Amino acid sequence: MRLTKILTGLAIASGLILGGATAEAQKSDVTLRVASYGGVFTEAHKKFVADLYTERTGVKVEFIDASPKTHLAKMIAAKGREAPFDLVYLDEDVEVEAVDAGVVMKLDPKLIPNLAFVYPEVRNKDGFGPGVLFASIAIAYNTEKFKAAGIPEPTSWADLWNPKLAGHVSIPSIDNVMGRTFIVAAAKLAGGDESSLAKGIDKIAEIKAHSYYISSTDLQGKIESGDVWAAPWINGRAWNMAIRGTPLRFVMPKEGGYADFGTLDVVAGSKHPAEAMGYINFLLEPLPQLALAYELTYGPTIHTLAPLLKNYPDLARMFPSSPEDLDRLNKIDWHKFSPQYPKLLQDWNRKIASK
Repeated sequence: MRLTKILTGLAIASGLILGGATAEAQKSDVTLRVASYGGVFTEAHKKFVADLYTERTGVKVEFIDASPKTHLAKMIAAKGREAPFDLVYLDEDVEVEAVDAGVVMKLDPKLIPNLAFVYPEVRNKDGFGPGVLFASIAIAYNTEKFKAAGIPEPTSWADLWNPKLAGHVSIPSIDNVMGRTFIVAAAKLAGGDESSLAKGIDKIAEIKAHSYYISSTDLQGKIESGDVWAAPWINGRAWNMAIRGTPLRFVMPKEGGYADFGTLDVVAGSKHPAEAMGYINFLLEPLPQLALAYELTYGPTIHTLAPLLKNYPDLARMFPSSPEDLDRLNKIDWHKFSPQYPKLLQDWNRKIASK
C-alpha cells in the first residue's frame, strides 16, 4: 500500500476530513498565535496541523514566522507584559535558553495524553515542550561538482577543509542550529568538545569558505546557483532538494552526524494555554506526525510509527526513524553549550564573520 493511501485512511479514521468536525466545535472565538520557522515548514504545519485542528475544534491558528532566536528575543522583551505568541517552535538548544529565561511554561500532561507516546529522548524532563520532529545534521554535497573536480565523496567532517573545495563550501552561521552544531563538530576535530568550543571557532576560521549562510533558504539558493558544492546541513532540506532533482547527496561522516529536534512550547503568559496544549496534543497524533514526515522528511517523535516506517525504507532512510537511528547520532549537551554562547558569538564575529 502506498504511504499516501495510509495518510488518507488515517485522516478519515480520525474524523478530520469529509466532515469530521462538528458544527458545535467550529464556534470557538479563540485564535492561537504560533511562532514558526517559516517557508515550507510553516506551509506543511498549516496544511497538516493547523487547518485540521481548526476543523476539529474551531480554534483558529495564525503563524508568525522568524528564526527561533528572533522568537526568543521577542518573548524576553515582552516578559511581564502580554505574550507575543501562544505557541513557539524552537530548536532544542534555544528551548534551553527559553526555559532559563522563564518565557515558556510547563505543560499539563492531562491535557496532552499523547505525550505518553513520545520518545523518552525528546520528552523534556522538567515538563516543558516536547520534541515534535527529529532531524540529523551532516554533510550535503553536489555529486556532479565533486565528480567534475575529481573530489571523492566526503566521509569525514574534516573533508570540508579539502583545499579543492576552497571557495565552494558554505558554513552555517552561528545564528542557526546547524552553525552551533558545526562548532561542536569542529571543536571535536580539534581535540575539544562542548567544554572547549573556542577550538571549534578557530578550526572553522581555517576554512576558505564561499559564504556563511543564515538560513536553509539562503543556502538553497547558493547551491542552485552552482557556487556552493558542499555544506553542513540538515537532512530535511537537503533531501527535499534531492527529491526535486538537484544532484545533491546527504551523507553521514565517519565521526557521526548530529541529532537535532524541534520543540513546541506554550509561551508563558498565553491567554489560551488549554487550547495551546490541545494543539500540541493534536500534533503528536499519528496523522500529523506521519504527514509531516512525508512532506518535510523530518522524523516523527512518537514511537508508535516506527513499526510502520520500517515498511517504507525509501522514506525512512531520509530521517531518524527508529531508536536505533537515534543511537547512531551524536548528542550535544546544550546545557554546557548555552553559557558559552555570548563569548562564542564575539569570537565568531571577530574571527569569522569579519573576514
